Amino acid sequence: MSEASAYPVLYRVTAATELREGPGPDHKAIRSLPIDQVLVLVGDVAEGWLPVEAPTGQKGYAPAGLLRRQVAGAKAPQHVTETFPWRNVDRVNREPKMLHPAFRNRALRTVARLNAEGIPFGIYEGMRGPWRQNHLYASGRSRTGRILTPVQAFESLHQYGLAADFVLALEGRWSWDADEGQARMWDRLHAVGADEGLVSKPGEMPHLQLADVDLADLKAGRLPPNTDPAWTTAFTWMVQSWDGKPAGPKLK
Repeated sequence: MSEASAYPVLYRVTAATELREGPGPDHKAIRSLPIDQVLVLVGDVAEGWLPVEAPTGQKGYAPAGLLRRQVAGAKAPQHVTETFPWRNVDRVNREPKMLHPAFRNRALRTVARLNAEGIPFGIYEGMRGPWRQNHLYASGRSRTGRILTPVQAFESLHQYGLAADFVLALEGRWSWDADEGQARMWDRLHAVGADEGLVSKPGEMPHLQLADVDLADLKAGRLPPNTDPAWTTAFTWMVQSWDGKPAGPKLK
C-alpha cells in the first residue's frame, strides 16, 4: 500500500503471536495478539512482516505467516466500524468523490447551476452502504418509525454511487421544507437535474439518479464505464464486505 486508504484491508490472527515495534522477532514486543484478533493493514509488507493496527490503536508489525486476510462477508471489528463510514448505519456519506463519475459530474453541475441561481442545494447523501440502506428500510417495518424507503440493499442506486439526495442548506441547516416559499426551489432542482440527465422518483423529493439505468444490469455487474479509483475502491470494498441480504451484485 503506497498511500493510506480509508478502505481497510483486514487480517485475522490464526495463531497467538505478538505485535512488535519492527519487522522481525528481535524487535520489542508491544502487545500480545490472540487467535481471531482482527487487524487493519496500514502499510507495505516488510520481509515477511505486515504493518498492522490493533483494535487499541497500537501500530506495529506481525508475522505474515500467522495472519490470514479476512474473507469477504466476515464481520469488521468495532474500530473499523467506527472509522469506515459504510458499516455505520447512522453516518451519512456526503463525499462527492465516492460517486460514480457518470453520475458525479452531472450531480455537481446540477448543484453549481442551482447555486448560481441563488438556490442553495447541496448533496446531503451520496453513495450509501447496504448496511445503512437496510437500516432505513427497517424503519416502519421491523423497527419503529415512519417508512423511509421502499427498497433494500443494492436495490437502490445509492449503493452504486449513481444517486444522491439533494437538500436545501438554509440558515446553516439542512432543510427539507417544501412550503410555498421553497416549492419553486424544489421544482428547479428537478428541472435542472433532468436537463443534466438525472431523474427523480415519485414520493422521494430530494432523490435524483442517473437516467436510463437498469438495476438488473447493475446486479449482474454491468456498470457504467469510465470509473475511477475512488469509486472503484469504495464499491469493491462494499460488495466484498457485504454479509447480509439481499445478495450483493457481481464484480467483474
